[in-house]
Amino acid sequence: MGSKAEKNQQLLSFDRRRQILEVVNRKKSVTVDALCEAFPVSRMTISRDLERLEQDGLLQRVHGGAVSLSHIVVAPPMSRSAQALTEEQKRIGREAAKRVANGDFLIIESGSTCLALAENLSEKDNLKIATASPMIAMRLAQIVEQYNRRFEILLAGGVLNVYKNFVLGPTAVEMFQRLKVDIAFVSVTAIDPQAGITADEVTESAVSKMILEHCGKKTVGLICSAKFNKASYFQVADITVFDEIITDKGLDERTRKAFEKRGVKITRC
Repeated sequence: MGSKAEKNQQLLSFDRRRQILEVVNRKKSVTVDALCEAFPVSRMTISRDLERLEQDGLLQRVHGGAVSLSHIVVAPPMSRSAQALTEEQKRIGREAAKRVANGDFLIIESGSTCLALAENLSEKDNLKIATASPMIAMRLAQIVEQYNRRFEILLAGGVLNVYKNFVLGPTAVEMFQRLKVDIAFVSVTAIDPQAGITADEVTESAVSKMILEHCGKKTVGLICSAKFNKASYFQVADITVFDEIITDKGLDERTRKAFEKRGVKITRC
């Protein structure tokens, strides 16, 4: 049997964890730093307490802190074009997130590959993000709540294409016309060295054209290899509007060389 001192220590630890849980449930989310200020113990001790509480199914740990289980947000149903992110899209999203620094002003245009980038921004902070996708805006809002991030989210107005979850029309074009951002991340319907960047409809091409040609100090394409060497109905812009394209390893070497010969950096991941 343990000594009286050991039992007292166990009681103190139990009582501290109980109080930590009360703080998390009251505030919905809390950082390790804030808990260290509230309780006279080390970061390591707080981390162990959070680990124990998570093991007991009482909260969920996140990077730098914890969130109440009652505050965990379930992502909304995605559009048919983005119900399941492929492994290629996930890798592109993780690679694209490496380009983002705290304090950046971004455009994350629309589409499931751009959504893959949004999914990887939970460890970033103090971002301003403009998008033409209500789905992406909602996911970013959930990250703000779940991870206590400081994101300012600008959602374009206009006509919603419900199948692509993309806001179209002159109101959307006007919003992006006024923006100058650090990086514009854009997906495309189709891209070809000769035909350029193309879209399915003229209203979609107008929004994309504005973003690609006028908004970003740097413009990065998030494009799966299956969309290369194809063309759709309406021309958006030449491929040279991209400073870099992040794609998957399925892109063949011949196509990569054709793009880099035109001055577009290709990153395969």
